[in-house]
Amino acid sequence: MTTAAIRRTQAERSAATRARILAATVDCLVEVGHAGTTTLEVQRRAEVSRGALLHHFPSRAELLVAAVYQLFEAQREVVGPAVLRAREVGGIDAGIDVLWIAFNSPLAVGIDELWAAARDDAELREAIAKQDRNARVEIRNLCDALWPGYVDHPNYELALPIIIDAMHGAARARVVRSDRTTAKRLAGWKQLLHELWD
Repeated sequence: MTTAAIRRTQAERSAATRARILAATVDCLVEVGHAGTTTLEVQRRAEVSRGALLHHFPSRAELLVAAVYQLFEAQREVVGPAVLRAREVGGIDAGIDVLWIAFNSPLAVGIDELWAAARDDAELREAIAKQDRNARVEIRNLCDALWPGYVDHPNYELALPIIIDAMHGAARARVVRSDRTTAKRLAGWKQLLHELWD
């Protein structure tokens, strides 16, 4: 076996270990929240040594920030097919339904856990703040994919932040609100966009 082949094998093993650690981190965030996502719990779930975990992620903050990327990638895979279906149907209503799915998926819950935790964790807050632009770009790209026919509408830029902020807040509040309240909000958002864009 050549040196290059050995190096590739080592690199592949390292990448696999990193992926396993990140997958375990995402599972923790979704299942037990930020507080329960300790490095020891991630290590246990990923079935890696302490040294392997610290080699890839020297601090908990670095681990959690890396998990943000993982969450966005996973979210894209979940939402992507729904976006394609919405584009086939077309229109404002289908787009609102998909955007709501994106804000309510288990992966979105994991992302939200990190943003909430950053308030009391200076290291995590600083690291996540650097990725804020990426998060906004992801959401914007999703909206543009859902409503390509409205991107050039004069009220497009006005409506997006209103809808995005409203959905983010409503998704967090859903813990204590009924499905009936959610249905009313969805209908209201659709009506608002029809009034602004049609």
